[in-house]
Amino acid sequence: MTIFRRAIARIAFAAAAVAALGLGAAGVAPAATAATTTIAVSTASQLKSALYAVKPGQTIALADGVYTGTFSSSVNGTATAPITLIGSRKAVITTGSTGSGTALLVKGDHWRLTGFRVTTAQKGVMLHDSDYTIVSGLDVGSIGHEAVHVRASSVGVIIRKSTIHDTGLTKAGYGEGVYVGSAQSNWGSIMGSATTPDRSDRVIIEDNAIANTSAEGIDIKEGTTGGIVRRNVFTRAGYSGANYADSWVDVKGDGYRIESNSGSTARLDAFQVHSVLAGWGGDNVFSGNTIVSGVPGHEVRVESRESGNRVLCTTSNARLGLTNIRCG
Repeated sequence: MTIFRRAIARIAFAAAAVAALGLGAAGVAPAATAATTTIAVSTASQLKSALYAVKPGQTIALADGVYTGTFSSSVNGTATAPITLIGSRKAVITTGSTGSGTALLVKGDHWRLTGFRVTTAQKGVMLHDSDYTIVSGLDVGSIGHEAVHVRASSVGVIIRKSTIHDTGLTKAGYGEGVYVGSAQSNWGSIMGSATTPDRSDRVIIEDNAIANTSAEGIDIKEGTTGGIVRRNVFTRAGYSGANYADSWVDVKGDGYRIESNSGSTARLDAFQVHSVLAGWGGDNVFSGNTIVSGVPGHEVRVESRESGNRVLCTTSNARLGLTNIRCG
């Protein structure tokens, strides 16, 4: 069994999550009434309506089937009453084309996106100013650009136990698996000012299987701080070389912990650190990561001149060794 298949097996909990909500074989929950908190949907128009009308504490339950269109919501959940969108892997959200549209755009806080599949869209899942949202057990793949994008100062987001794969099908340089923040060149359009960083801080990316991404498996942009990347499995991530995409993970933010990840097959390095803007690209710590095979460069290549980047000493199967800086 390959390392990627083992990772997929670990995230099969999505079906159990659907079952725990009491969904039947078709994935349909009871229709919402004044006494229930579940909105059952089975068509694209019902999903659009539910995303508009949902209230904190409610669950939108996707029946198995294909939902074609662009879907979005700006409704806020709360810490004690999050909003849940859930379905099985047979519930598929798609724009119908890898060349157009964002399949699912969430602009509200405290959402839970669980279990379903997002495919065949220009962009998969986008969290825009969506604080404390959890993406759990999704399958996001066959995407024209990036699969999952966390932007516009979305803080405290968690992306876990998901399968993210086959990105950049129409624009290789934009095919990140997970994209955190925004490049400084885009702050003006995203944040309203070219000098206002996209502070998508404290994002946790854990226990995912990330494969066949034309750009980086995870791209962490300048302006972001304090996230964690751990226990992910990478397979052929960052393979195209477009826009310098040649690693599993590229860190340009500050204060990240990159730990206990593993994988195989990179174009050059497994992990890289860059400083594309003065003051960013420092204080990142790498520990306990494992190269199975197929990394022709370093396990961790640090090209940033910012201080505080550390690579804990260990043996490495990368062809050029653990790192190009002193480990310790």
